[in-house]
Amino acid sequence: MNLVPLHERFVAALHDHLPEWKFIAGKRHFRRNLLGKNFLVHVSFINHDRDFDATLDVSVEFLAGRQRLCIVGASLGNIEASGQVRYSIASEQSAVSAAHQAAAHLKRVGFPFLERYASANTTLAVLKAGGHEAQLISPLLQLHAQQIEALESVANAG
Repeated sequence: MNLVPLHERFVAALHDHLPEWKFIAGKRHFRRNLLGKNFLVHVSFINHDRDFDATLDVSVEFLAGRQRLCIVGASLGNIEASGQVRYSIASEQSAVSAAHQAAAHLKRVGFPFLERYASANTTLAVLKAGGHEAQLISPLLQLHAQQIEALESVANAG
């Protein structure tokens, strides 16, 4: 079964809940530009024969002009410590319903995450402290030193 029309319906229905966000189809994410950073909501599809599941993750991308300095993020399920959250879609009706559920989840879990880590100082402090929260927002430990250095330049500039 061709699932692309249902993918598109899910994305369109989710976009209805994110009118200030731009969908970048090639990267399969929604982006909202803010001063010196982007908020991103990435959509992943897990296809099956006759249906698919969608998952969402959110991230904050810190910028210097158009250049990425650092990106931190997590899946909605990991943020709330519930494990992977999937939205099952098998029809146009379920695509709209799943998008509504996903949007509510973003508002409850994803947007507060974005607001918290939009602060370079907060993100910097979390990465410097290490531990569980640092691994949540940036699971590749070998990148933490580079991210800390990049965020120090942003924090010192502001």
